[in-house]
Amino acid sequence: MPTLTHRKCRTTPVRIDIVSNYNLQLIAHAKLLPGQTKESDAVDIITDVYYEFLCTSKFNSMEQYLITCGSSAGKELIKLANITNVPPTFNPFMNENNGGNGGGGANDDATSRTLWNPIAKELHNAIMWLICLYNIDPPNGPLLEIKADLETWPNSKPFLSKVKSINTIAKKYTIDSTLTNKINELNFENLRQFTFSHLNSILEENDVKSYF
Repeated sequence: MPTLTHRKCRTTPVRIDIVSNYNLQLIAHAKLLPGQTKESDAVDIITDVYYEFLCTSKFNSMEQYLITCGSSAGKELIKLANITNVPPTFNPFMNENNGGNGGGGANDDATSRTLWNPIAKELHNAIMWLICLYNIDPPNGPLLEIKADLETWPNSKPFLSKVKSINTIAKKYTIDSTLTNKINELNFENLRQFTFSHLNSILEENDVKSYF
């Protein structure tokens, strides 16, 4: 993905205008790790949960922008654009809503109660960890494509090719370590326990070294 210009979205009228002229795709939304910040296109500094949208012109598909914003603007854009298949916010920390089981986060909408295929959930968690841990901004290529597929069909077992693709990306970012090792190196309180046992088993069965 080429470097994209960010589009401001400070007020509701501006957001309505954006939705009228652009198709919005939610490409990431997650809780930032301690010490991470993002500059919001609603004119603020985000330190907690962020949303990122890819905006494609309804009149010229080559015209694209990014929007990064916090919860208030993000939820309004989702509502205005009538975006469906919204996954729960990826939150790597334990709280009263999600417990400590590595399920992928908590949210107050129906999508958080979707019954995920366990392999799909592990693969989605791995993608979100890569995005958060290595600040991949914006997510693109196979990372974004596979993430979108998993969110569209969360109860379907992902193809081996998709598991291998994300495993290759994990190898690149972890520099021949594993994603689990990199997560375990974090010295954050209340970090949830994540497992990639299904992914590891699938790769082992196919004689592929796992970087999960």
